[in-house]
Amino acid sequence: MSMQMKNRTRGLWRKALIAASACLALAAVAAPSASANLEFEHIGLDLTETPKLNPETFQYPEAGPFSRQAGAHPDLTFAFALPVDQNFDYGGELSPGPTEAVHAIDLDLPPGMVGNPTKFPTCTAVNLSGQAASCPLSSQVGWVSGLLAGPAGVPTTFEVGVFNIAHGPDVPARFGFNIQGVVAFINARVRPDDYGISSGSAAISQGEAVEKVKLQLWGVPADSSHDVYRQAPGNIEIPPYPQHPEAPRVPFLTSPTSCTDTPATFTVRGDSWEHQGIFDERTLTADEDGTPFVFDGCERLSFAPTADVRPLSKVADAPTGLNVDVDVPQSDDPDGLATAHVRKIVTKFPAGVSVSPSSAAGLGACSRSQIDLATTDAPTCPDSSKIAKVTVDSPLLNDPLEGDMILATPYDNPFDSLIAVYVAVKGPNFWIKLPGKVELDQATGELTATFDNSPQQPFSHLHVAFPGGAQASLATAPKCGTYDSTAEITSWASVVPVALTSPMTFDEGCTMGPNAPSFSAGTTNPQAGGYSPFEFHLTRGDRTPYLSGITTSLPNGLLARIGSVEKCSDAAAATGGCPAASEIGSTTVLSGPGSAPLEVKGHVYLTGPYKGGPYGLSIAVPTAGQAGPFDLGTVVVRAGIYVDPTDAHVTVKSDPLPTIIQGIPLRMRQVNIAIDRPDFTLNPTNCGQKSVLGGFEALGAPVSNQAVNFQALGCSDLGFKPKLALTFKGQTHRSAHPALKAVLTARKGDANIAKTTVLMPPTEFIDNAHISNPCTRVQFNANECPAGSILGTATAYTPLLNEPLTGPVYFRSNGGERELPDLVADLSGPVHLTLVGFIDSVRKKGTEISQVRTRFQNVPDAPVSKFVLNLKGGDKGLLVNNTELCKAKPHAKAEFTGQNGKRAVSNPLIKTDCGGRSSGAKAKRHRR
Repeated sequence: MSMQMKNRTRGLWRKALIAASACLALAAVAAPSASANLEFEHIGLDLTETPKLNPETFQYPEAGPFSRQAGAHPDLTFAFALPVDQNFDYGGELSPGPTEAVHAIDLDLPPGMVGNPTKFPTCTAVNLSGQAASCPLSSQVGWVSGLLAGPAGVPTTFEVGVFNIAHGPDVPARFGFNIQGVVAFINARVRPDDYGISSGSAAISQGEAVEKVKLQLWGVPADSSHDVYRQAPGNIEIPPYPQHPEAPRVPFLTSPTSCTDTPATFTVRGDSWEHQGIFDERTLTADEDGTPFVFDGCERLSFAPTADVRPLSKVADAPTGLNVDVDVPQSDDPDGLATAHVRKIVTKFPAGVSVSPSSAAGLGACSRSQIDLATTDAPTCPDSSKIAKVTVDSPLLNDPLEGDMILATPYDNPFDSLIAVYVAVKGPNFWIKLPGKVELDQATGELTATFDNSPQQPFSHLHVAFPGGAQASLATAPKCGTYDSTAEITSWASVVPVALTSPMTFDEGCTMGPNAPSFSAGTTNPQAGGYSPFEFHLTRGDRTPYLSGITTSLPNGLLARIGSVEKCSDAAAATGGCPAASEIGSTTVLSGPGSAPLEVKGHVYLTGPYKGGPYGLSIAVPTAGQAGPFDLGTVVVRAGIYVDPTDAHVTVKSDPLPTIIQGIPLRMRQVNIAIDRPDFTLNPTNCGQKSVLGGFEALGAPVSNQAVNFQALGCSDLGFKPKLALTFKGQTHRSAHPALKAVLTARKGDANIAKTTVLMPPTEFIDNAHISNPCTRVQFNANECPAGSILGTATAYTPLLNEPLTGPVYFRSNGGERELPDLVADLSGPVHLTLVGFIDSVRKKGTEISQVRTRFQNVPDAPVSKFVLNLKGGDKGLLVNNTELCKAKPHAKAEFTGQNGKRAVSNPLIKTDCGGRSSGAKAKRHRR
């Protein structure tokens, strides 16, 4: 054995590995399967170089030296022998023969070892059959010899040619031979687990009692070294003279193009007619001489792939299809080595080119069970999951492999990832199905697609065509320019990838518009004082900055019945899990470039305080079931609701809008919100021209401030008849300081109050001595007014809230704008309002009599069912009597102006304590 090892020039460094592998191989051959009924007596397999002509004897050796060079084109010789039964029944005569009649023999080649019959002429099955069979010598790819049991113990030997047989789409390749008119076929097939090649003969004729077989397939069939083995089919002996065919001298067999220290394996299995389906299976890791099938020399293999990635659209910020082409030049040099097979392709698209949300509408996905990677059967994926057409040109097949790139079901794929794909292409009676991993940069949306462990089969050209159109899978970069996509392609022969670059140029639609989205808003029914849904619409065009924030200010008087709604908790609002009782409206969002952006719908909920506002919104958009197969969770945008304390107008300010979710840039195009809870949103009762204001933020652009007109209608149809009741509490004598209680009530459905003016009766003066230590504006804003500045309290009741607003009434300095400090009611509760009144003295028309006047000139356009004002009396009282009240029967004059312009004037009698004994007694004591 050592001499043979030297003759085959094996390196010293591999002797230990060879010896160990040889032991394992011999053990594998010697140990038949315990459950098999057909048992091989002998199995052997050799890979040898093409034999060379001996220049001295002009004869060819039976075989060349063993071949272990990766990518070489060796001759493959396979032999087996079956046990012999000395009492074999041969036509009624006992004679030595096989113990059981062989039914099928199958051989699994290691992954990467391939045969290419497409370069050679074929012979038809009809021409191969019969005694007068005739196949062209150029179609011969090997020979087979063997021993058949014969009568009287005289076996029959045969040595016939193996031919390339024409075949249909049921097999990728077929070979055949004819032994005295009996035809046997060898069919090739592709295995589902590793896409290696298996070949075998099924239903071998029982008419031939096979004892031994030796088959050789040639690495280079047209090589002249094989000329002495060529023959027409049907003969049982190869003629002793050489015959050279007219055939191209190109490779047929090629060794794997990967090199590892682990021996490659050939697996042989066979069963008998007597026990069909019960196989004796053997695994060979070394040739018959013990040399392991360890391939080396991968560094000698050529590998020069190219890649081209071309978008179908050159328009910036638009949906686009894509053509991806990978070319791997193949070598047909019979004296050289094959091109290394592609193992891994990693493609990274440039920044800005991303998944298009527009593609999700109507998109389907393929589950693990539907793709069924464990088989070579056709996938059962829905058509809606097919996102690209795939074509693969292989030198091993006459026709290209055609199929699809298929979107995998999110998180139900080999990578447990949001996005994964499958390439599924159909060959002759098999499917190749390869999973691909898609990674998304969570910050930029950059796409990286990886296909690893590709079949160890050669291909010359790969074409992937993603269709274009409004719902194309990808979106182009937002700005024009040339961007590089990169590819790293690694072969099975090396761990070092070939780095490639392919430019993408977008030079159309290059004008970037400003941040100026179109904006509309208003109530659907503008009836003054009536309830109506409110709608908000914001639309951004392609090639304009992406929306990132929205602030909306509503006109005075456009309010909502907040108290009628259950407030969503902060925890539930953050996740979009608010109860239905908190829902006040709905939202529709359109995302993605082009004319068919993806539409998703969501809910708008009312929350409690948020970011300094008394209320907030939770705008929740569940993506499950709305974004094709993708479930990106529930996208929640929070917003604060702020009420202006002076005029009660409402401002809603959103948190930053999401621009990318799980690596998918949203490219948000439109935001629609409808606040349509019944009897919730209330129109103003002032029909003056107003505006809904919007401030719209966008990435990398100034804020767009816009306004749309808003105007209520039918204000003149509203009534207006508020009532004022006044009461003096305390002593009624001259120089006494009465407490004042004012109760203002309004009818339901009337216009809201805009202005109030109340003239106190001439019986009252302002006691300047009690005007001391008013609250400054700085103190007021800091909520640090001194106790001496408090004149009383005020309480407002409104049907919009389920709690009244109440708080102190201050004397607040006005910076000298008016003679007296202002009267300010600082109302707190669910919201905070400050009602500012002016106090002064005016002369009664046509007289010298002065009267105290209180005016509230800017009352918010909000419904108030009752307003109660209590001003202190006594030593804290602002008013002082200048006469005995019990004799004067004082009347005030009240003038109210409605938000609709209507006026209501009254002269209410101020109630006093004159009817009580205690009041009278106090008055008498004072007169003494």
